Amino acid sequence: MEQEDQIIIRKVLAGETAAYGALVEKYQHMVMNIAFQILRQREEAEDLAQNSFVKAFEKLNTFKGESKFSTWLYRIVWHMAISQHRKLHNSLNNNTFYLNDDNLPVSDEATVEALDQEEALVKLDAAMQKLEAEERTILSMFYKQQLKVQDIAEITGLSQSNVKVKLFRSRKKLAQHFDTTTQAIHLETNTK
Repeated sequence: MEQEDQIIIRKVLAGETAAYGALVEKYQHMVMNIAFQILRQREEAEDLAQNSFVKAFEKLNTFKGESKFSTWLYRIVWHMAISQHRKLHNSLNNNTFYLNDDNLPVSDEATVEALDQEEALVKLDAAMQKLEAEERTILSMFYKQQLKVQDIAEITGLSQSNVKVKLFRSRKKLAQHFDTTTQAIHLETNTK
């Protein structure tokens, strides 16, 4: 797969700029996902994703091939999204995080299995809203995109040890928020 990317990159650098569309098509979902996890607003994420592909295209001649193209691209997206998030948003409390039911990053599987699946997703969504953008995004990269710790480290610029610590702490915070949200919803339901 990486060899295919290298071939496309060589074509683009040789003047076949239309070949870049294959890279955009291949990585657009993940680029959008990273942008959305950090910015949490679809329109801003779409704009940032598009700008990330433009920036990657403009800087393609600086890609040395020392890492995978996808890692290099995701790092561009990560830095642009974090920068935009810092500029535009101090608080993320009014936004929504979306997960589907096949990627629940909750450690207490017995609790999740006991809940109705839709109810569990609502509770997980509420718990995820309480996490910081970086925590949400790292969890999403690890669980949803199934990236390795090494890849996440390259994308974020953190050490592998730091990524592992952040994953551990984020999972712990998520579990605590999930429990708190579950208890709050349970109390709300019982008082009606």
